[in-house]
Amino acid sequence: MSIARLADGASVTRQAITKHLHALEEVGLARSSRIGRERIWELRTKRLSEAQKYLDQISQQWDVALNRLRAFVERD
Repeated sequence: MSIARLADGASVTRQAITKHLHALEEVGLARSSRIGRERIWELRTKRLSEAQKYLDQISQQWDVALNRLRAFVERD
C-alpha cells in the first residue's frame, strides 16, 4: 500500500508512518518499491513469522526467569 492509503483514517501522521516503515525496512520486515510517483510498501510475512518465533522464545525465557524469581521471593 502507499503511505497515503496507509495513513487514511490513522491517528498518526504520514511522516510517523513513513519513519516506522523505514525502520521495518532496515531490519528486513518490510520492503518498498516505486511505482510512478508513489512508493508502495509491503510486509515480508516470512520475516515477520521468524521475528514472532524469536520473540516467543524470549518471552518463554522471561517467563521461566520470573517464575524462578517468584519462587525465590516467596520461599520465606
